Amino acid sequence: MNTYSTPDVSRILGIEKSRVRDWIVKGFIIPSWHTAMARGDKNLLTYDDLCSVYLFQQLLSKGIHRTPIAFIVGQIAKSGLSNNLKSGLRYAIWNTKYPKEGGKVSILNKIPHSMMDTSIQMLVIDLLKVKNEVDRKREKRGSKKLTTGWLSPTIRAVA
Repeated sequence: MNTYSTPDVSRILGIEKSRVRDWIVKGFIIPSWHTAMARGDKNLLTYDDLCSVYLFQQLLSKGIHRTPIAFIVGQIAKSGLSNNLKSGLRYAIWNTKYPKEGGKVSILNKIPHSMMDTSIQMLVIDLLKVKNEVDRKREKRGSKKLTTGWLSPTIRAVA
């Protein structure tokens, strides 16, 4: 399993290190691999956490407040973005019918086509698009994948 430090996440997603660290310290993003507990300790995030940070950033740029975004991201993280996609669940639907409780997040295999109450605000997140965008950024800005450029000439000749 690949893990990412805060500087790795910052570099891959193009977000300031201090901002990512602030989101983690304030509890908006909770690392699922290891949370730093003392000075000098590192937060270690998984691939799904990387997707959560990306989604957090994207929703924040749309003008949504950090608290509801943390709720949405947390609900998706309960089963993990990758596990949801493997199970065929592609869309995260958030409605604010009960705003005091944070609304409700449902993860479905398709967008519901039924008539909705117009007083309910809904947000639909395509988890596959989130995954694809994070993968694109990982390829573009670097990841911890071992590439042939890292192999010595003797190993490369054998491989």
